[in-house]
This record gives sequence, C-alpha cells and structure tokens, in this order.
Amino acid sequence: MDIQGTCYAMANQILKSIWESLTSNTSNMFRHAEDTYRKNSTMASLINQVLFFMLCDCWFCPEDRLTSLYCLLFYNVIGYMITYAEKLLNLHDYSPIIRVSEHSNIRHLAMTATKVVLDLAKVVTFAITGVFLLLVFGLEQGLEHFNPTWSYIFITAVYYISTEPSCHKKCSTLLLKLQLDCFENLEELWYPVLVNVFSSLASVLMVTIVWFGTDGGWLLIFSSGYINVYLCLKNMGDHWNVLLREKSVLDKYRYATKEELNEKDDVCAVCLQSMKRARVTPCQHMFHSECLRICLKQQIHSVCPMCKQDL
Repeated sequence: MDIQGTCYAMANQILKSIWESLTSNTSNMFRHAEDTYRKNSTMASLINQVLFFMLCDCWFCPEDRLTSLYCLLFYNVIGYMITYAEKLLNLHDYSPIIRVSEHSNIRHLAMTATKVVLDLAKVVTFAITGVFLLLVFGLEQGLEHFNPTWSYIFITAVYYISTEPSCHKKCSTLLLKLQLDCFENLEELWYPVLVNVFSSLASVLMVTIVWFGTDGGWLLIFSSGYINVYLCLKNMGDHWNVLLREKSVLDKYRYATKEELNEKDDVCAVCLQSMKRARVTPCQHMFHSECLRICLKQQIHSVCPMCKQDL
C-alpha cells in the first residue's frame, strides 16, 4: 500500500511538473508572438483592418464576402497614389545624378543609371495604377463580387484612414490645426490614444452586431475581439502612460483663471503669442502649457523661464 501510494505521488508530481512546463512554455511563446505582433505596426494595422472589414461584410454584404478584400485593396492603392503624388508635388531641386562622394563633382555612372531606372519605374507604376483604377471603375470590369453600400464605404473608409499608419501624421497635423486647448499641444500623443479607443469601440460594436444579428463564425468573432479590442486597448494603455508622463511635468502648476487672463492681458514670455489658456507658476508668471513644458524639460533644475526663480 505504501509502495502504491509512493508511485501515485511520484506520477502525480511528474505530471504536475510536465503540465507546469508546458503551460510556462506556451505562455512564453504566446507572449513573444504578441510582442512581435505589436511591434510590427504595419502588419498589425493590416490585420486589424482585414478583421474589421470582414465584420462589416457579415452585416452589410452577407452575400459578397470578398467585398472586404476588394475594398481594402482599393483603399491601399488610392493611398499609395495620393502619397506618391504628394511626394512628386513636394519634390524640389531633383537631380538624377549621384556623385562619388558628397564633396566630389565626379559622377557615379552605375548608381546614376540605377536611380534613373528606378525613378522611371516608379512613374510608370504610378501611371499604370491610375489607368487600372479608371478602367475598373469606368468599365466596371471584374467587380462582380464588389457591391458595397454607401454606408459600408463610409464606415470602412473612416476606419481605414484612422488606423492606417501612413495617415497618422497627417491626421495628427489636422488635429493640431484645430488648436483645441484641451490637448495642450500634445496632439501627437493624444492621437494614438484616440485612434485606439475609436478602433476598440467600433470593433466592439461590430462584434456585437455580428454576434447577435448574423451567423458570423466564432473564429472571426474571437479573433476580432482579441486583436481589434483587447490588443488595441493594450496599445491605448501604453500610449496613455506616455501621455500621462508628459502631462505630469505640468501637474503642479495650476491653470490661470479667466479673471487673471483678462486682468493681465499679457502674452506668453516664451513664444510672445496671446494666451487663451495658461499655466501659472508659483512666482505668478503665466505661460502656455506647451511652452512651459518644453522649457522645463530642457532644464536640469526647474526654474521659471522668466525670472529664473526655483520652481
């Protein structure tokens, strides 16, 4: 009886150690795969868009499940054409000649020929792509499985523009031009937070609709819930922490009241611009939040940019 109990305990211990080893290795592999996915922002964005477009297919175009792929292809092609056209318009002092060194006048013939061929290939590709789009939409050839509704096009286009990495800089610049005081000139840090929140909420809405309103597959629902909701919220948390660290530089400086702004009617001593919203230092000087934040980050010891009093 003792031998049987000992063997049972040993077998139980061996099975337990094997199970712990398997779960630990699986967890590490899963965590590594997740970190790799999150670091590759371009691939992560593409997979996110594909899953969201497939969710839209289940609700808006249940009979044409290829609509998502057609639509995503057209959006990427149009985005490429706009980016390349913008690059051509902003091209100044173009020269196909490549020299042997920066301070030499000797031409590198092989590199110059290669550059000319590559630039011509890009122009030809751009022209062929434009003609292809005109033929496809003009003659409606090869669009048997592409019949999206206007609501589908609007929703997917907004989602694509919001989540496409190549559009992030333009969108954050547009947000910066709005000059919203609540962002305190931190639009570049706010935009990733807002995009991930928007992506998560939109995906939650579509997952709920597909779950209760259609016969969408469980694999699509689970994948969308994990990638488009969970991982987006995780990314949002990372960007939110970065934003909080930047905002913490100014947390101990209160906002100026409207009475103080109207009474002094002053300009920011850093940028010499008028102030609609300002931070007040303990020495009662007022600055734009962005101006004060930049000054404090450039200093080893925090001092007032105007009177140099220790803050």
